[in-house]
Amino acid sequence: MKKSTRKVLISLLLTFIILSIGAIVYQRFLKQKKSTVSEEPVRKLLKNVTVAQYSPKNVVNTINIDGRLTAYEKVDLFAEASGVLKATSKVIKEGSYVEKGELLFDIDGEDAELNLLAQRSALMTSITQIMPDLKFDFPDAFDKWKRYLDEFDVNQSVKEFPTITTDQEKYYIAGKNLYNQYYTIKSAESRLLDYQVYAPFSGVITKASIYPGQLVNMGVNLGSIMNTGRFEMKAPISLSDLEYVKTGQAVSLYSKEMDKKWKGTVSRISRVIDDVTQNLPVYITVYGRGLRDGMYLSGELSAGKMSDVIPLSKDLIKDRNKVFVVKDSLISVKEVDVIKQTETKVYVKGIDPDDQIVSSSHEGIFSGLKVNAIR
Repeated sequence: MKKSTRKVLISLLLTFIILSIGAIVYQRFLKQKKSTVSEEPVRKLLKNVTVAQYSPKNVVNTINIDGRLTAYEKVDLFAEASGVLKATSKVIKEGSYVEKGELLFDIDGEDAELNLLAQRSALMTSITQIMPDLKFDFPDAFDKWKRYLDEFDVNQSVKEFPTITTDQEKYYIAGKNLYNQYYTIKSAESRLLDYQVYAPFSGVITKASIYPGQLVNMGVNLGSIMNTGRFEMKAPISLSDLEYVKTGQAVSLYSKEMDKKWKGTVSRISRVIDDVTQNLPVYITVYGRGLRDGMYLSGELSAGKMSDVIPLSKDLIKDRNKVFVVKDSLISVKEVDVIKQTETKVYVKGIDPDDQIVSSSHEGIFSGLKVNAIR
């Protein structure tokens, strides 16, 4: 045998031996690996969900409201006469508090007052001149006109004429121009009152435009006054809550910044819907110390009771009017009647006391899913 052929045979024999040894080792490895794998059947794990049962009950219906306060009365004061503004006992400036009926502005009306005295004096003279004729032509009327003349005071407001008893007396008095003089004086007396401006209510001066010594013309704005004893809050109400709101209802209001509470009352309900929010404004009257114009308040309006309803957290509601229910370990969907919604809760009807409502997260939950219900 040739030497080269012998080398080839030896090489093949070594290769066969190595492969055989490798096959034996691999089979033993597979047997050891297979023995570590459990031969028990695989169990499918069920999703755990928390469920709760609810019973219908009567719930106090409260409506959350908020808004800004505005003074119920704000009045601009205007001059109704001309003249120089005189100083009063109190300096009227912005922020000054005044009482109802207190003199705010006093315009110099000396000329008008003197003119009024002259007119009263003229009327007194006219009545004096007709007294002789009354004594002879109307003796029954003489005594009452004499008493009127005796009580006449040019420094006091003119009193109403004595009662006329006959047509002849009436025509005679009218013919002497006494009625014309009387009503001219009454008009002047009324105009004289325009020279003084008094506070129409107790409150704070929000603007003072004129000060003593300045010339005032008729129609000039003297200032503004705001009633600090009564405020009003405008609060939007949704149309779904409108049926629960009535005038006269009590409202509890509070300020988070001041940590104070006040009581208010629904004074009126608007009939015009806001185009943007589709809400209806409700106006609430509130009194109390510490209130300020422009203050932001929140509160609750007591609107009676809702009977046989179930309050649910808003995140338990699916598609506006559905809840997930577990029955025989399967998830199903049940429709409910939504009575009212708030920011956090939904008040519903249509849930039976034995219904197991899914109260945990709805993530990964769908109808037909088999679950493990946990209470």
